[in-house]
Amino acid sequence: MFQSQVVVLIAGLFALQMAIVCAVLRRSAGMERSGLTSWAIGDLIVALAVVLLAAHAYRPEWPLSALPELALTAGLSLMVYGTRHFVGKPGRGLVLALLNLPGIGALALHAGQGIGQIWSGAASGAAVLEGMPAVAGLALAASVAQVLLLLELLRVALPRLPAKRGTGRLAVLSLVLVALACTLLAGAQAWPPLSTLVDGHPLPLPEQRDGVTVWFVFGVVGLSVSFALMAHDRLRRIIERRARHDDLTDVLSRGAFWEELELACKRAERQRTPFTVAFIDLDHFKAINDLYGHLAGDSVLRHFAGLLRKAAPARAVLGRLGGEEFAMVMPDVTLETGRAISVRLGASVRSTPCPSEPDPIAYTISVGMAERQAGENADAVMRRADRALYDAKQMGRNCVSSHDTAEPAGMPRRPRVREREPS
Repeated sequence: MFQSQVVVLIAGLFALQMAIVCAVLRRSAGMERSGLTSWAIGDLIVALAVVLLAAHAYRPEWPLSALPELALTAGLSLMVYGTRHFVGKPGRGLVLALLNLPGIGALALHAGQGIGQIWSGAASGAAVLEGMPAVAGLALAASVAQVLLLLELLRVALPRLPAKRGTGRLAVLSLVLVALACTLLAGAQAWPPLSTLVDGHPLPLPEQRDGVTVWFVFGVVGLSVSFALMAHDRLRRIIERRARHDDLTDVLSRGAFWEELELACKRAERQRTPFTVAFIDLDHFKAINDLYGHLAGDSVLRHFAGLLRKAAPARAVLGRLGGEEFAMVMPDVTLETGRAISVRLGASVRSTPCPSEPDPIAYTISVGMAERQAGENADAVMRRADRALYDAKQMGRNCVSSHDTAEPAGMPRRPRVREREPS
């Protein structure tokens, strides 16, 4: 008896630890609406169920043998609710709450019968109580509710399996496998009350069912571990994205853009395919900051980044190189096609001023373009795009210029050029 209770308490300790893990992950930036709060509360309720199981083993005469099952169903309901929020679906809290009604009914029946036995002075009514058809029906309904909750968890998690890669896929796969195991355990718990209703066999005593319940608790804790791994994978991807993207405009930062540009050069050299680079500068941006303020300037940068994303072709790599300077790598795009894209981008900028109070802020862009030549590295092609941008500014800005002559590969990178004439 003592060893079995130690195992029960270990399961409760794991559930409590997973509640803490979910609460810690919930406090991370970007994880506020990921269902972790529901999972943390669900784990706490599962830990409470374990405590009730241990208490029932020491005090079997207490008329609350249905309470651990009710707590497990409630905890599982919260976990399903949190998982639905994690994948961006409505929680359906009312439906999940209704699945807990059989457990509440079983609890009320157990409590009422137990109080009646105490009031009548019966020495032991457990066997009579457990053989009642009403109790068997409620126990069966509670087990079926747990099976339905687990099937809903599988229905939500399975579609995400093909879309995941690496550790994210392993986390979803583990959640699916553990949920399948828990479904089998819940089905095993449903068999005795079903046999009672069909064949009239007496229900086993609660202490005889505790073994399956303990395994079910460990399974639910395993679900929490798998979900925590899924949440950790999402948090890792959020951190990686923030490290590689500019906070203001949500395009690649300077370092990440250069990495992608170098990869594009190697890919183009290996596959012998063209790509074109556009080096973009917002005209007279310093004047915008001086006239409207830096907050308005930030709004202009965000506004332009949105227009740039709309105009960019598929698979384009967008980056902010610093200040008001942006760049766009267009794989499998020739110089003429890239020039047409840049002309349309410039026209979109002119026709769509940045919303602001009291009046919209009108601005223009200058674009320098270069198509990568055979054997040319990232530094060389960006150098030519930089020179084309300088030519566009010399021509009066608000235009697109290109540089067609290749330079020797491997030349050192020239410092980033800002305004080459007074604003």
